[in-house]
Amino acid sequence: MVKNRVARGAAEAAAGDAGGGRPIPIGPRVRHLRQLKGLRLKDLAVAAGCSESLLSRIENDLVTPSLSTIHRICKALAVNVSALVDPVEQRVCTTYGPDDRPRTSHGRAGEGDGSLCETLTPFGAERMLEGLLLELPGGGPLCGPFEHAGEEVGYVLEGELELFVEGERHQLPAGHSFFFSSSRPHSYRAHGPRSCRVLWINTPPTF
Repeated sequence: MVKNRVARGAAEAAAGDAGGGRPIPIGPRVRHLRQLKGLRLKDLAVAAGCSESLLSRIENDLVTPSLSTIHRICKALAVNVSALVDPVEQRVCTTYGPDDRPRTSHGRAGEGDGSLCETLTPFGAERMLEGLLLELPGGGPLCGPFEHAGEEVGYVLEGELELFVEGERHQLPAGHSFFFSSSRPHSYRAHGPRSCRVLWINTPPTF
């Protein structure tokens, strides 16, 4: 239950930053979660497998971390990624317009991979699934590998997705779908020079 309380505290502290389609500042939430856990900057850096200087720049919003780095930080903090990017949502039915969805950009600056993640499902400690719109840049680096509990299903909306699951390579153009167990090592990127847009569903929430 500590995990859920920490995630809720971080989300509530920054709930005002998620509207209007603006990029969500991850740094202050990372610092907030780290302090709630009683961790020094060095402790979290070691647990997340990154340098102390990089973590400091992330906390001060001087660099945009990659998806892989965000996953490692959240694993070290024992929270889902949604604790960093989503507000707590209490409405019976949540709707987002095209410019209202919480989003996280992982730009080319710093160590970013150029991807854009839009969240379709609001954060909640008891949420059983999450929906994402992922936009991957053409010619971008591989995202992952990731490995965690759960299942994933997706549908390629635009472009072509290159998906690796437990060593198997799958090339998926627009109109193709996929499903796999999240416990199998997986990674992905846009195939070729064009960007790729994917509707991605995870259960339980991992972002």
